[in-house]
Amino acid sequence: MNASRFATGAGVLLAAVFAAGAAVAQDAVAGSARGVPPPTRFERVLWCSDLGRSAKPAAALGFTAVQLGRGVDPKPALDAGLGFYLDQPIGKGVLELRDEQWQPLARAYEQQRDASVLVRPGCYGDPERLAAAVAAAVAETQRVAGPALRFVALADEPSATRHDAPLDTCRCAHCLAAFRARVQTLHPELATACAVLGTQYAAFADVLPPTTDQIRRRELGERALPRDLRGWNLARQFVDEQFAAAVHQLAGAVQRAAPTVPVGLTGTSAPAAFGGSDPRRLLSPLTLVEPYAIGGAVELASAFAPSAHRYATIAPPGPDELAGAPLAGFVRSQVAALACRGAAGVVVWNDGTVFGDGGEPTPFAAALGAAMQRYGPALDACAGASIEPSSVWMVEDQATVRAWWMLDSVGDGMTWVRRLASYEAKNSTSQAARVGWLRLLQDLGFTPRLVGSDGLAERLLQQAPRCLVLPALLSLDDRTAQAIAAYTRAGGVVLADHGTALYDGSLLRRDRGGLDDLFGITERSLDWDDQLVRQGRVQGSGRGLPLAEARLRGELAERRDAGDAQVEKKHGTGLAVYLNAPVAAYDAWRLDEKAVEPARELRRRVRSVLQRAGLQPPCELRGDGLPTCVARTVLKLRDGRTVHAIQLQALARPGLLAQLAKDGPRAVTFELPAARTLRLLGGAEGVQPELGRTARCELRLDPFGALFVEVAD
Repeated sequence: MNASRFATGAGVLLAAVFAAGAAVAQDAVAGSARGVPPPTRFERVLWCSDLGRSAKPAAALGFTAVQLGRGVDPKPALDAGLGFYLDQPIGKGVLELRDEQWQPLARAYEQQRDASVLVRPGCYGDPERLAAAVAAAVAETQRVAGPALRFVALADEPSATRHDAPLDTCRCAHCLAAFRARVQTLHPELATACAVLGTQYAAFADVLPPTTDQIRRRELGERALPRDLRGWNLARQFVDEQFAAAVHQLAGAVQRAAPTVPVGLTGTSAPAAFGGSDPRRLLSPLTLVEPYAIGGAVELASAFAPSAHRYATIAPPGPDELAGAPLAGFVRSQVAALACRGAAGVVVWNDGTVFGDGGEPTPFAAALGAAMQRYGPALDACAGASIEPSSVWMVEDQATVRAWWMLDSVGDGMTWVRRLASYEAKNSTSQAARVGWLRLLQDLGFTPRLVGSDGLAERLLQQAPRCLVLPALLSLDDRTAQAIAAYTRAGGVVLADHGTALYDGSLLRRDRGGLDDLFGITERSLDWDDQLVRQGRVQGSGRGLPLAEARLRGELAERRDAGDAQVEKKHGTGLAVYLNAPVAAYDAWRLDEKAVEPARELRRRVRSVLQRAGLQPPCELRGDGLPTCVARTVLKLRDGRTVHAIQLQALARPGLLAQLAKDGPRAVTFELPAARTLRLLGGAEGVQPELGRTARCELRLDPFGALFVEVAD
């Protein structure tokens, strides 16, 4: 048999088996999720390095569970009356790598630039290795199964690379065969496949995923934005799909072994170009998720895994993080935030921070214990609550994440391989735009619903929102663009900031924006120098709200010398508004006294558009000297009750909260659109003070705490 034909046939078979397994696994996880009951209380979990030494003291401090490592005897936890979660039942090396596994590969590629070395250690694309991991996970789960098992965390900080590090893995034989089969499925004609990949191949058996270096050499360095990122996008999409399929296969097997136990991942990150971290694809069938508070990952987990048990991690803050604020207040704000978003529990890192050398509780433990006691009733009542979103949708698109990574990394040159997750968190336009829009809408009193761009066309037909937000949405396929235009003509309101639909869904650059006609944009520049938002920050400064794009003109707009701002176009009763403003900068502006003017102006413009869409916040909170950073979340509790959770969302600047808290809780006025029977949830010593039937009441808000107002009727 011809060797190339055999390789192609084997790849197609492997991909088909892999895809079928992934589908079965996803169905199994989703099906089993129906058997996972909601939490009955808020779990207080301590991560223990020494279970035998720490279990009993943890129970004495009020913890309800501990972490149980692979192969560890749960007896100390059981003897102390504690539950536990099973952590990393397959160990490291499949869904997550240690530095000693990853660093030699990263160094070798950075030094040699030889694509043949790009083979991931312990690749999850190897069917035998994945099957062994599945068997190990099931066996370990069965070993500790029982009423004390709270959840199973298949991996902590999972990644197809290492902490989402940018590297083009994997090129093992299994991954190459599966990639070739995937390309042939998407593009059956070889000529079309070659055009997408940007390289000529004689047969599908010769196809290789383009490397980031190859794409950067071809596409970067010109005056205009890169023209064709299709091949690179396809390679990154393949990794996202492959990694999610491996996770779902593991989760499905463990979920069948323990049908009522939540199963998923801890330490999940924000969407990234590398690492397989596409949250919509990765999280949707899981029943347990613990996201890091970075890049909107918490809100994404709530959106794409709404029925999962959602946990969070708390660790003692460092001096820089405290910034002069009291430790007790800082921790109290963290704990109150967990109740405000319906978290099922918290994982405290770790026994070494909670106990001193002599076993005595540390100041961090004391602060944590006081906060848990104060908000215990609210934490237990709100555990597993669903967040009721406003009629505002924010579109999430993974191709856009990839495109922004490429644009943000232009200045990195050959050092792009060192653009690690910690750096990306501070220098990512996609993360900054997501967080900027979330905080902007939350400061205005709304809770946006995050929706994936795939399937958006169908969703708009079934349940259209009052307002559709496109946050720095560089990529949009033609079909979805047409659906958005139809939604607007039918009376919907579309709101965008900048860069909208400059690329199609495959990351081929358009000659003009795919929604330019909808917004009434008549001229725009594709020159690199005219794109004023880079690495999450706006270039230049000055008075007022800066532009995000220079040389942009519209039919109806606010005229400026460098370009137009707030381009608008009506479509019957519908409206399309293009701000041409850097919402990505809002999170940095909102708590900065020096940026009061642009932050206020941005809120004014967006509030006006939302009002024109017929939107009003579910409640208002007013008070003398009260800052604008008031998050108002509507929770639907497990028993059906509705609660308004109110908190100052300003922990990024704890000094502000400390200043507000100098004189104790502040007098505030809580208002609803209409009179309802109200009471405070979880008052002092469990008492629920009745507020009566009213649309307006006077309350007191701890700047480091939260209010929980229950609608009793």
